[in-house]
Amino acid sequence: MKVLAIHNILWSHYKAKIFTELHHRLRKEGNDLFVLQLAFSELSRLGLKTDLSIHTYPYEVLFPDKAIEHIGHREKTQKLIAALRAYNPDVVYLNGYYDPSYWVVLAYCKLRKIKIVLDFESSEISRRRVWWKEGMKKFFLNQCDALVCLGQKAAEYALKLGVPRDRIMSTKNVGVDNEALLGIFTRERQLRAQRKEEMGLPPYNFLYAGRFVARKNLDLFIRAFHEAQQLSAHGHEWGLILSGEGNQKPRLQELIRSLGMESVQWMEPCEWYEVPIRYTLADVAVLPSTFEPFGFVTNEAMVYAMPVLVSERCGSAHDLVIDGLNGFRFDPYSQPDFTSKLLWFMDHPEKFGQMGSNGKAIIDQWSPDIITDELILSFHKVSTHV
Repeated sequence: MKVLAIHNILWSHYKAKIFTELHHRLRKEGNDLFVLQLAFSELSRLGLKTDLSIHTYPYEVLFPDKAIEHIGHREKTQKLIAALRAYNPDVVYLNGYYDPSYWVVLAYCKLRKIKIVLDFESSEISRRRVWWKEGMKKFFLNQCDALVCLGQKAAEYALKLGVPRDRIMSTKNVGVDNEALLGIFTRERQLRAQRKEEMGLPPYNFLYAGRFVARKNLDLFIRAFHEAQQLSAHGHEWGLILSGEGNQKPRLQELIRSLGMESVQWMEPCEWYEVPIRYTLADVAVLPSTFEPFGFVTNEAMVYAMPVLVSERCGSAHDLVIDGLNGFRFDPYSQPDFTSKLLWFMDHPEKFGQMGSNGKAIIDQWSPDIITDELILSFHKVSTHV
């Protein structure tokens, strides 16, 4: 069996672990994997280095000199079809349906009787639905031989689009490199007190790590945190760490100035292997987005045995967060709800250890090994199905 994976950017370090495990496991069985990466990175991450050392599987970057947003559909389609002809796979592992080039890949595979396993990330709450787009999506999904879904919400949406239940092979196709991240975090946590003192951080901190764009809902986070600080007797012991970059940053900085807040720490974007250091400085990880297909921030924080506070419009809230056990979900459009959850954390730091342990037990069931097992089963099932 020959498997050809088509993926968007090589920068995605969490996928490197999955592709590496797939390559080694399939090779032991006498099978083969090759990965086509469209580009090294995307515009928002061009300042970050792509760590080639973690990509220990056979791959080719089709457009090494371009950000993925700058690749034209015609040239992308031509290179993808040429690669399909040259590699002649039995199974194509495709990372989406949204790209016009992928529709040509789909047609080519149907004509050549090549099986398709599709990464499906969408959920019903992601955006306003348009009937004709839903029809196209339904058609595409039902031409695929199997789906591996980004959580339970994505699987539920696929079923509503008419995908037979027996074609949904996984609801856990959400990978972070648990072992590598935890190793870095454990090593760096020894310097937590020293780093906090050097940075002037308070005893406890909430952390957001990601892009500063509108759907991340950081303005409401700042307002809710400010309100919680005023209401809690322990508010002065808490700070807010905002790690990342994005077009909303000037607006957020102005909001913080207007509120007279002094307990917000900004941190610049960093490489993936430096991100765990940011988590060592914090006590609770927060994902306030108005929408996320999943939200790997949740996975990562739970690997570090941290409590989490996650918007109910993120896929990870439904798969990974159990209210009161390892964190809380909240309504990202309700400042009172958001504030009340922040207040709970401010007033109950003695609960963090047990909540973090509970979360670690949950995320251990979402390890790359488990995801790899389910992908390999998917490849075998579609390749043997006539």
